[in-house]
Amino acid sequence: MVFSTTTLFKGIPCPEGEKCRLTNCIFAHDLRKRDEAQPDAPTQAREEQTQKTAAALDEQDEPPSKRRRVVYDKPEEKPPSRADQIRDQLAETKSYKPSVASQDAEKSSNGAKVSPASLTRTVSPPAKTNETAGKPASADSVVNKPAPNDASSVRPKPMPQKVSLNPRLIANDPVGHASRTRYLKLLHEMMANLNKGLHDRAKTVQFKDAFLLSENEVVLLAVEEEEKIATVNGKVYANVIKNRIGAYKKMTNDSWIEHLKSLPLVQSKLGMVQKQGPGQPDRARPVETGLTPEEELAILPHLVVKDQTPLAQFDYVTTPPTAEQAAEAAAAVEASKNYEVCERCSARFQIFPHRNNEGQVTTNGPCRHHPLRKAYPQRTKADTGPKEPYHPCCQALVGSLGCTESEHHVFKTSTPARMAAVLPFVSTPANDQPRESKSGQKVGAVAFDCEMGYTTLGMEVIRVTAVVWPTGEELLDILVRPLGIVLDLNSRFSGVFPEDITNAIPYFPTTEHNSPSDPSSSSSPQPLPIVASPQEARTHLLTYLTTSTPLIGHAIENDLSAIRLCHPTIIDTVLCFPHPRRGLPMRLGLRHLAEKFLQRAIQQGGPERGHDSLEDARATGDLVRVKVREVWRRLRGEGWGFGSIGDGAWGLVGPEQEVEKGRRKRKRERGGDGVREFEEKAVEGAGGGGSGEHRLTEAYLEDGK
Repeated sequence: MVFSTTTLFKGIPCPEGEKCRLTNCIFAHDLRKRDEAQPDAPTQAREEQTQKTAAALDEQDEPPSKRRRVVYDKPEEKPPSRADQIRDQLAETKSYKPSVASQDAEKSSNGAKVSPASLTRTVSPPAKTNETAGKPASADSVVNKPAPNDASSVRPKPMPQKVSLNPRLIANDPVGHASRTRYLKLLHEMMANLNKGLHDRAKTVQFKDAFLLSENEVVLLAVEEEEKIATVNGKVYANVIKNRIGAYKKMTNDSWIEHLKSLPLVQSKLGMVQKQGPGQPDRARPVETGLTPEEELAILPHLVVKDQTPLAQFDYVTTPPTAEQAAEAAAAVEASKNYEVCERCSARFQIFPHRNNEGQVTTNGPCRHHPLRKAYPQRTKADTGPKEPYHPCCQALVGSLGCTESEHHVFKTSTPARMAAVLPFVSTPANDQPRESKSGQKVGAVAFDCEMGYTTLGMEVIRVTAVVWPTGEELLDILVRPLGIVLDLNSRFSGVFPEDITNAIPYFPTTEHNSPSDPSSSSSPQPLPIVASPQEARTHLLTYLTTSTPLIGHAIENDLSAIRLCHPTIIDTVLCFPHPRRGLPMRLGLRHLAEKFLQRAIQQGGPERGHDSLEDARATGDLVRVKVREVWRRLRGEGWGFGSIGDGAWGLVGPEQEVEKGRRKRKRERGGDGVREFEEKAVEGAGGGGSGEHRLTEAYLEDGK
């Protein structure tokens, strides 16, 4: 049997003594006897070793004793620990690093072999190249530093060393890498021919150096344009890029120069691009429809919702609630003792519209919530499993504790009767003499937008903005003092802050002010005017409207409910640009539509500035102009035109009703580009109504036609 010894018998002499022949004996053995002439020191050592072994065996039977805790009166008396000694040694090593030359000299003097300097060169981290980063700026550099908005402060962006003529990788490749490479090479070939022609012409005609591109810059322009087409126009990628290649093939040198002026690369070289501050919106790009404002107004009735009844299921208030319905809703709120569910965190709380005896307006403590609604991660073809939604504000999964804390819970009323209990709805009254715009022009259509905040009476309007369509001229931009006690101005989205209400000036119809979003406004814009109540703001808006004036908005049911208005002639960009797969109630955001159809970035203020209702109203109007352009192309293909429709009136003329015979020639100038278009059309009838009108059906709600 094989087993390990436990040294229990090491203190007992072996009974066999010197005759024991075991390799590992469990008993103690004395060394063999030495010569008598040998000193007794080894024998004494053996005895001491045996005694130590026996003492160790005795100590194993007793528990180990605790170590005494040493207390020092002063920190200086405490000796350094092992960790402190190691830390000091590392600090000394870092503080003293002999140079390569001194090391080589020392080794040479000692006769040792000198290693090459490359073996002792520092590799990671790399040496710092910006030696002035940590130095304070001198007085001369501060004085001579140009202003941020100065054109001289704009420098061209550094070009990469080498740009490869290869399509960039995108999330959803529309046609595959091979096809994109073929189109990219053709696009680059057309651009290179234009650039070469400009270089040849520069030998006789003087051009700015910014227009003479290098080979690397031409490749960069081709790669960026191909990437933009593949990203924005993925479904019709082949058609769009073929049209671009054909356009470049037919382009002249002058047209190429005009095209270069619009590119950020050339603008930066010319010093035309000013640095865009954080949160500032993009400069509005004009929408070219090829029509005059009068012609656009003539086509606009084709986008008006003819029957609003089917929209009632999507929170559109088509008819004002009766007084009995409003009274019943108010009684229900009183019976519930004003208990509400928080719009942000879904907590149940009680609200006091006029404060309680303790001065409170809400109960149940602060509100912790996520300011941004949930979003779903973008899926790719390689994704097979489910992806959990998250909140973009903090990237936390849905269901996690909120990342923002507010003082009060808030709520929103959605039923028409309960909203009417706070402020009654009204229908647009007849108006025989509507007000003109500030420029003295008749208002044909109005695009408007409202911003809302939370009060003790629900969500109320706090800013109303209206502009003339299609010119975008400002009609109305005022702050509104709500009826209830303000709980949260919702500044992250409304763009209205407490100081705006405090610094506001009284509004008069003749008051003019510089809007913060107006590019021509000064650096310190005047405060917005304010009116005393939502009723007064609605009255000022109605002075510009008649029952037949188209009222344009994005998700216009929210704005109309905020000011408690029922208008018979509405145009909603949600219906003009419906959700591609689901339709109502799903809808596309205004920022997404502006980026896709206007190539314009809006609502970029973030939590510090919020949204701008004037910017949103103008973007909404421009989206309708894009839709008018599409409708006109369809109508022109069907034989429609512009002409006299009887009684001296002018408007759309349909192909089926005859008002005059012969042919008509119309000349129209497109603004800004100097291109004159002459069209000759046969006009056989008038009457812009009939076949061009449509009723709002379920199919219309799905496709938005």
